[in-house]
Amino acid sequence: MRYKKFSKTKVVKVTIFMGYFLLVIIYLLPFIWTAITSVKPTPLIFASPPVFKFQPTINHYVRLYTVWDFFSKVWNSLIVSAGTTAICIGVGSIAAFSLARYRIGKDFLPIWILSNRFLPPVAIVLPLFLMFKFANLLDTHIALILTNLIANVPFSIWILRGFFAEIPRELDDAAKVDGCGEFMTLWKVIFPIAKPAIAVTAIFIFLFSWNEFLIPLALSGTKSMLVPVAFAAFRQKARFDWGAMCAAAVICLIPLGLMVMSLQKHIIRGMTLGAVKE
Repeated sequence: MRYKKFSKTKVVKVTIFMGYFLLVIIYLLPFIWTAITSVKPTPLIFASPPVFKFQPTINHYVRLYTVWDFFSKVWNSLIVSAGTTAICIGVGSIAAFSLARYRIGKDFLPIWILSNRFLPPVAIVLPLFLMFKFANLLDTHIALILTNLIANVPFSIWILRGFFAEIPRELDDAAKVDGCGEFMTLWKVIFPIAKPAIAVTAIFIFLFSWNEFLIPLALSGTKSMLVPVAFAAFRQKARFDWGAMCAAAVICLIPLGLMVMSLQKHIIRGMTLGAVKE
Protein backbone atom coordinates (compact mmCIF):
# COMPACT_ATOMS: atom_id res chain seq x y z
CA MET A 1 0.00 0.00 0.00
CA ARG A 2 2.84 2.39 0.82
CA TYR A 3 4.48 1.65 -2.55
CA LYS A 4 1.24 2.37 -4.42
CA LYS A 5 0.69 5.57 -2.46
CA PHE A 6 4.23 6.70 -3.18
CA SER A 7 3.81 5.92 -6.87
CA LYS A 8 0.60 7.92 -7.14
CA THR A 9 2.20 10.88 -5.40
CA LYS A 10 5.18 10.70 -7.72
CA VAL A 11 2.94 10.53 -10.78
CA VAL A 12 1.05 13.61 -9.62
CA LYS A 13 4.28 15.53 -9.06
CA VAL A 14 5.65 14.54 -12.46
CA THR A 15 2.36 15.53 -14.13
CA ILE A 16 2.36 18.93 -12.42
CA PHE A 17 6.00 19.46 -13.36
CA MET A 18 5.33 18.60 -17.01
CA GLY A 19 2.35 20.93 -17.03
CA TYR A 20 4.45 23.82 -15.70
CA PHE A 21 7.23 22.96 -18.14
CA LEU A 22 4.78 23.06 -21.06
CA LEU A 23 3.42 26.44 -19.93
CA VAL A 24 6.96 27.84 -19.69
CA ILE A 25 7.78 26.60 -23.21
CA ILE A 26 4.59 28.16 -24.60
CA TYR A 27 5.37 31.44 -22.81
CA LEU A 28 8.99 31.50 -24.00
CA LEU A 29 8.23 30.45 -27.58
CA PRO A 30 7.85 34.03 -28.94
CA PHE A 31 11.17 35.03 -27.36
CA ILE A 32 12.92 31.92 -28.69
CA TRP A 33 11.47 32.53 -32.16
CA THR A 34 12.63 36.16 -32.05
CA ALA A 35 16.15 35.14 -31.05
CA ILE A 36 16.32 32.55 -33.85
CA THR A 37 15.03 35.04 -36.43
CA SER A 38 17.64 37.58 -35.35
CA VAL A 39 20.42 35.28 -36.63
CA LYS A 40 18.55 33.76 -39.57
CA PRO A 41 19.42 34.87 -43.15
CA THR A 42 16.80 37.19 -44.62
CA PRO A 43 15.60 34.83 -47.42
CA LEU A 44 14.78 32.15 -44.82
CA ILE A 45 12.77 34.31 -42.40
CA PHE A 46 9.46 33.75 -44.21
CA ALA A 47 10.29 30.29 -45.56
CA SER A 48 7.36 27.85 -45.43
CA PRO A 49 7.69 25.45 -43.73
CA PRO A 50 10.00 27.21 -41.26
CA VAL A 51 13.69 26.41 -41.61
CA PHE A 52 15.59 25.66 -38.41
CA LYS A 53 18.80 24.32 -39.93
CA PHE A 54 20.78 27.23 -41.33
CA GLN A 55 24.09 29.05 -41.05
CA PRO A 56 23.68 31.79 -38.39
CA THR A 57 24.49 35.34 -39.41
CA ILE A 58 25.13 38.58 -37.53
CA ASN A 59 24.21 40.77 -40.50
CA HIS A 60 21.03 41.93 -38.80
CA TYR A 61 22.97 43.15 -35.76
CA VAL A 62 25.55 44.85 -37.97
CA ARG A 63 22.74 46.57 -39.89
CA LEU A 64 21.40 47.98 -36.62
CA TYR A 65 24.61 49.97 -36.32
CA THR A 66 25.38 50.80 -39.93
CA VAL A 67 21.88 51.44 -41.33
CA TRP A 68 19.45 52.14 -38.50
CA ASP A 69 21.72 53.79 -35.91
CA PHE A 70 19.75 51.84 -33.32
CA PHE A 71 22.29 52.02 -30.50
CA SER A 72 21.90 55.79 -30.24
CA LYS A 73 18.18 55.18 -29.62
CA VAL A 74 19.07 52.71 -26.88
CA TRP A 75 21.28 55.37 -25.31
CA ASN A 76 18.45 57.92 -25.49
CA SER A 77 16.08 55.47 -23.79
CA LEU A 78 18.63 54.79 -21.06
CA ILE A 79 19.05 58.52 -20.38
CA VAL A 80 15.31 59.21 -20.28
CA SER A 81 14.43 56.10 -18.25
CA ALA A 82 17.25 56.61 -15.74
CA GLY A 83 16.47 60.32 -15.35
CA THR A 84 12.77 59.61 -14.84
CA THR A 85 13.53 56.88 -12.31
CA ALA A 86 15.90 59.04 -10.28
CA ILE A 87 13.48 61.97 -10.05
CA CYS A 88 10.49 59.76 -9.29
CA ILE A 89 12.30 57.97 -6.47
CA GLY A 90 13.51 61.24 -4.96
CA VAL A 91 10.19 63.10 -5.15
CA GLY A 92 8.05 60.02 -4.53
CA SER A 93 9.95 58.99 -1.40
CA ILE A 94 9.49 62.35 0.29
CA ALA A 95 5.82 62.59 -0.66
CA ALA A 96 5.09 58.98 0.29
CA PHE A 97 6.79 59.39 3.68
CA SER A 98 4.72 62.50 4.37
CA LEU A 99 1.46 60.75 3.45
CA ALA A 100 2.34 57.68 5.53
CA ARG A 101 3.37 59.58 8.66
CA TYR A 102 1.18 62.68 8.77
CA ARG A 103 -2.07 61.23 7.36
CA ILE A 104 -2.49 64.12 4.96
CA GLY A 105 -5.76 63.58 3.10
CA LYS A 106 -5.94 59.99 4.35
CA ASP A 107 -9.20 59.08 2.59
CA PHE A 108 -8.96 61.17 -0.57
CA LEU A 109 -5.43 62.16 -1.50
CA PRO A 110 -3.94 58.66 -2.15
CA ILE A 111 -6.79 57.74 -4.50
CA TRP A 112 -6.47 61.05 -6.31
CA ILE A 113 -2.71 60.55 -6.71
CA LEU A 114 -3.19 57.05 -8.14
CA SER A 115 -5.91 58.26 -10.51
CA ASN A 116 -3.29 60.40 -12.26
CA ARG A 117 -1.60 57.16 -13.29
CA PHE A 118 -4.74 56.21 -15.22
CA LEU A 119 -4.71 59.35 -17.32
CA PRO A 120 -4.67 58.26 -21.01
CA PRO A 121 -1.63 59.69 -22.84
CA VAL A 122 -3.72 60.54 -25.90
CA ALA A 123 -5.65 63.08 -23.81
CA ILE A 124 -2.56 65.14 -22.99
CA VAL A 125 -0.24 64.60 -25.95
CA LEU A 126 -1.48 67.64 -27.91
CA PRO A 127 -1.27 70.13 -25.00
CA LEU A 128 2.19 68.79 -24.16
CA PHE A 129 3.30 69.16 -27.76
CA LEU A 130 2.16 72.79 -27.89
CA MET A 131 3.67 73.59 -24.50
CA PHE A 132 7.09 72.14 -25.31
CA LYS A 133 7.04 73.71 -28.77
CA PHE A 134 6.47 77.11 -27.17
CA ALA A 135 9.34 76.42 -24.72
CA ASN A 136 11.59 75.22 -27.56
CA LEU A 137 12.04 71.82 -25.85
CA LEU A 138 10.78 69.51 -28.59
CA ASP A 139 13.14 66.66 -29.46
CA THR A 140 15.00 66.90 -26.15
CA HIS A 141 15.57 64.49 -23.29
CA ILE A 142 14.21 67.05 -20.82
CA ALA A 143 10.78 67.10 -22.46
CA LEU A 144 10.54 63.30 -22.45
CA ILE A 145 11.61 63.05 -18.82
CA LEU A 146 9.10 65.69 -17.73
CA THR A 147 6.24 63.95 -19.52
CA ASN A 148 7.16 60.59 -17.99
CA LEU A 149 6.96 62.17 -14.54
CA ILE A 150 3.24 62.89 -15.01
CA ALA A 151 2.29 59.23 -14.66
CA ASN A 152 5.26 57.75 -12.83
CA VAL A 153 5.52 60.12 -9.85
CA PRO A 154 1.97 59.19 -8.67
CA PHE A 155 2.82 55.52 -9.12
CA SER A 156 5.99 55.81 -7.02
CA ILE A 157 4.10 57.68 -4.29
CA TRP A 158 1.41 55.02 -4.17
CA ILE A 159 3.83 52.10 -3.94
CA LEU A 160 6.24 53.66 -1.45
CA ARG A 161 3.49 55.01 0.78
CA GLY A 162 2.22 51.47 1.39
CA PHE A 163 5.66 50.28 2.43
CA PHE A 164 6.45 53.30 4.61
CA ALA A 165 3.15 52.77 6.42
CA GLU A 166 4.38 49.31 7.48
CA ILE A 167 7.53 50.69 9.16
CA PRO A 168 6.91 51.19 12.90
CA ARG A 169 6.69 54.77 14.06
CA GLU A 170 8.83 53.87 17.05
CA LEU A 171 11.86 54.01 14.76
CA ASP A 172 11.04 57.63 13.95
CA ASP A 173 10.73 58.46 17.64
CA ALA A 174 14.07 56.77 18.39
CA ALA A 175 15.74 58.76 15.62
CA LYS A 176 14.30 62.02 16.96
CA VAL A 177 15.61 61.18 20.43
CA ASP A 178 19.06 60.87 18.82
CA GLY A 179 18.67 64.35 17.36
CA CYS A 180 17.57 63.51 13.79
CA GLY A 181 15.14 65.78 11.98
CA GLU A 182 12.53 64.64 9.49
CA PHE A 183 14.83 64.49 6.47
CA MET A 184 17.66 62.91 8.47
CA THR A 185 15.23 60.28 9.77
CA LEU A 186 14.11 59.56 6.23
CA TRP A 187 17.69 59.33 4.98
CA LYS A 188 19.37 57.38 7.79
CA VAL A 189 16.52 55.25 9.16
CA ILE A 190 13.70 54.82 6.63
CA PHE A 191 15.69 54.53 3.41
CA PRO A 192 17.92 51.66 4.59
CA ILE A 193 14.86 49.68 5.67
CA ALA A 194 12.95 50.54 2.50
CA LYS A 195 15.70 49.55 0.05
CA PRO A 196 13.73 46.55 -1.35
CA ALA A 197 10.64 48.70 -1.96
CA ILE A 198 12.71 51.47 -3.53
CA ALA A 199 14.47 48.96 -5.79
CA VAL A 200 11.17 47.44 -6.94
CA THR A 201 9.62 50.85 -7.55
CA ALA A 202 12.67 51.90 -9.54
CA ILE A 203 12.40 48.79 -11.72
CA PHE A 204 8.72 49.40 -12.49
CA ILE A 205 9.29 53.07 -13.30
CA PHE A 206 12.28 52.23 -15.49
CA LEU A 207 10.22 49.67 -17.43
CA PHE A 208 7.26 52.04 -17.81
CA SER A 209 9.55 54.76 -19.15
CA TRP A 210 11.40 52.35 -21.41
CA ASN A 211 8.19 51.08 -23.03
CA GLU A 212 6.40 54.43 -23.45
CA PHE A 213 5.48 54.98 -27.11
CA LEU A 214 2.76 57.53 -27.87
CA ILE A 215 4.18 60.61 -26.14
CA PRO A 216 7.77 60.03 -27.35
CA LEU A 217 6.37 59.55 -30.84
CA ALA A 218 4.87 63.04 -30.72
CA LEU A 219 7.62 64.85 -28.83
CA SER A 220 10.84 63.25 -30.07
CA GLY A 221 12.71 63.53 -33.35
CA THR A 222 16.02 62.37 -34.73
CA LYS A 223 18.01 63.64 -31.73
CA SER A 224 16.00 62.06 -28.90
CA MET A 225 14.19 59.15 -30.57
CA LEU A 226 13.56 56.31 -28.13
CA VAL A 227 13.58 52.55 -28.64
CA PRO A 228 9.77 52.02 -29.02
CA VAL A 229 9.61 54.76 -31.66
CA ALA A 230 12.68 53.32 -33.40
CA PHE A 231 10.88 50.00 -33.82
CA ALA A 232 8.15 51.75 -35.81
CA ALA A 233 10.84 53.09 -38.15
CA PHE A 234 12.14 49.66 -39.21
CA ARG A 235 10.64 49.97 -42.67
CA GLN A 236 12.19 49.69 -46.09
CA LYS A 237 9.83 50.90 -48.82
CA ALA A 238 6.90 48.46 -48.77
CA ARG A 239 8.24 46.03 -46.14
CA PHE A 240 9.71 45.93 -42.67
CA ASP A 241 13.24 44.86 -41.87
CA TRP A 242 12.13 41.94 -39.72
CA GLY A 243 15.63 40.60 -39.18
CA ALA A 244 16.85 43.91 -37.76
CA MET A 245 13.67 44.26 -35.68
CA CYS A 246 14.24 40.86 -34.08
CA ALA A 247 17.90 41.68 -33.44
CA ALA A 248 16.86 44.97 -31.81
CA ALA A 249 14.29 43.14 -29.67
CA VAL A 250 16.96 40.72 -28.43
CA ILE A 251 19.28 43.60 -27.54
CA CYS A 252 16.50 45.33 -25.58
CA LEU A 253 15.28 42.17 -23.84
CA ILE A 254 18.62 40.93 -22.54
CA PRO A 255 19.39 43.69 -19.97
CA LEU A 256 15.76 44.06 -18.91
CA GLY A 257 15.33 40.30 -18.57
CA LEU A 258 18.47 39.91 -16.48
CA MET A 259 17.40 42.78 -14.24
CA VAL A 260 13.92 41.38 -13.67
CA MET A 261 15.13 37.81 -13.03
CA SER A 262 17.81 38.92 -10.59
CA LEU A 263 15.24 40.89 -8.56
CA GLN A 264 12.31 38.51 -8.97
CA LYS A 265 11.71 38.11 -5.23
CA HIS A 266 11.66 41.85 -4.73
CA ILE A 267 9.24 42.29 -7.62
CA ILE A 268 6.80 39.82 -6.07
CA ARG A 269 7.11 41.73 -2.81
CA GLY A 270 6.52 45.01 -4.63
CA MET A 271 3.23 43.74 -6.04
CA THR A 272 1.83 43.46 -2.50
CA LEU A 273 2.99 46.88 -1.32
CA GLY A 274 0.19 49.23 -0.41
CA ALA A 275 -2.06 46.39 0.76
CA VAL A 276 -1.89 47.69 4.32
CA LYS A 277 -4.87 47.94 6.62
CA GLU A 278 -4.89 51.36 8.20
